[in-house]
Amino acid sequence: MANDHDENTTVGLVARLDRITGGAERRVAEYLVQVGPRAAPMSAQEIAAAVGTSDATVVRTARTLGYASLRELRQALADDTDETDLSARLKATIGESPSAHDVLVTAVDRHLEALNTLLRRVSAADFDEAAAVLADAAQIWWCGTGPSAHLAGYAAFLCRRLGRSSGALTHAGTDHADELLSLRADHAVVILAYGRVHPYVRVLLQRAADVGAQVVLITDTLGRRIASPVAAQLNAGRGTPGLFATHGPTIVLLEALVLATAAADPAGSETALATLNDLRRSLAGKRLDVDPG
Repeated sequence: MANDHDENTTVGLVARLDRITGGAERRVAEYLVQVGPRAAPMSAQEIAAAVGTSDATVVRTARTLGYASLRELRQALADDTDETDLSARLKATIGESPSAHDVLVTAVDRHLEALNTLLRRVSAADFDEAAAVLADAAQIWWCGTGPSAHLAGYAAFLCRRLGRSSGALTHAGTDHADELLSLRADHAVVILAYGRVHPYVRVLLQRAADVGAQVVLITDTLGRRIASPVAAQLNAGRGTPGLFATHGPTIVLLEALVLATAAADPAGSETALATLNDLRRSLAGKRLDVDPG
């Protein structure tokens, strides 16, 4: 028997979520809500890979949500422009919190949910591959702009503290050209690319391919829009759609990558920390051990 579907396809995806009862289909639906229009060009196989399920589950999810086909669901996603402004996101994030402590409780709950989603989307094989790429690199570059620039700088700081040569690429304009001159064949680049793929990301990917540098891409969309190959791709979101973005999962992922890189050479990391403590003692005039973080 044919599945029933809605003739009114303008009903929002979020409004249809209560139709989902199965766990696997729920994960697919939540992923589509999170990435929104950016999932429109993705195939069933690509969506399944991002969620960690089968393409058949993706097709069933579309029908459960009331769409005649995955194609119709993808069209609905393409028509959703996600134009929620920042003030509306702020109101949606804190508007129902009667006290300051309620804001904290809600934030923790959302972060825990986002971290659980992170564990589902980043497979052991993908993470191990990314960690191996970084461990083999003579220099690790962390690339991000906007708020992600601070995360890139933080990751580079942690790497240097643990004895790995590292730096941050944080420009999107013509100054990015000067940064790209530093790339070498034995380097690795970790790119934080959320939302649409900006021109500087495409230029960076092409430059990395030209010089032979390895790329680890951290993104919230798995699609066909990136032509240049990457060594590893880790799919991490930024919280609930329509709310203020949370960078907590990205911070956890970056710290895990740095620690995994240090674990590949524990003696070198311990030596770097010992040297750091010696230098701090020389500067302070007394023993002043530093915590690795």
